Amino acid sequence: MTENLMECKMSEIIIPSIIIYPGNTHLDPKDKKVLNYDFWKSWKDITSTERKAIEKIVLARQLIIQSLPIEQLVAIYVKGSFVRREMGPDSDIDIVPIVAKTSFEGNAFGTNIPKIKPAVVVPLSLEEFKANRLLTPSRFSPDLRAEPDLFLMELSNYGLIYGKPLNPRAFPVRGHKQIVTDEISKIRNGYIKAYETGRHSIPPIKEVFWLVEFYQRSKGINVDHSFRGILASVNDDGHLLHQAYRLKLKGKKATLNEKRDYLVNLNHYLDRLEAEIKG
Repeated sequence: MTENLMECKMSEIIIPSIIIYPGNTHLDPKDKKVLNYDFWKSWKDITSTERKAIEKIVLARQLIIQSLPIEQLVAIYVKGSFVRREMGPDSDIDIVPIVAKTSFEGNAFGTNIPKIKPAVVVPLSLEEFKANRLLTPSRFSPDLRAEPDLFLMELSNYGLIYGKPLNPRAFPVRGHKQIVTDEISKIRNGYIKAYETGRHSIPPIKEVFWLVEFYQRSKGINVDHSFRGILASVNDDGHLLHQAYRLKLKGKKATLNEKRDYLVNLNHYLDRLEAEIKG
């Protein structure tokens, strides 16, 4: 299959950039909606990094479509820094195909070939959304992969590049406080330990941003799903998030002492947040 994918020609599949689709039980509840698959065409001042990313996205989309039976491919989304327009030189491009059955996720995974890098294809299935858990085995314990409902809760912040939009109301979703509790445990028992044991090269930073985002939402605060938006929602100059953002900007230039100091403060923050949520 990989050889066939490598030989894919961009002219073999024609994908209209704008379509009108009918409704469906698991999809957007509106009867009709106009979709613009190439949503980046409305952007102004596209950077060279973004132009390269667009080429990879278009190629990955073609490969994903070729890899799956048409009845199994529900949709393809792009999420992360590309959609937020926060891409840096080392940023990945997160591409999420939605398949009907989990058994077909391997087909989509197979499109992760060198030609699409830095794009990364990580599929989800309708079966997983219905169960609100991942049905493929994790390589690590504890499992650090995000639960499917987190994808649904941020769906409006993602870009649809193929298929029909999912309807988040068709699937189970946790409350914000429960998500905060679960994410505290995942950061403390998973991401921090992964850094301390050398499995991860950087301490949890973006994960802390998403944690704060859901905490703010649990308090009824509307938060823009971006690093800058989440930071702006915190009205406290001494908040841990400012230290996390400085580390993010430094990237590989962050010193070991800076990372250690951040971890100490992070653990204190998790303790306080957990006590507040339980209180």
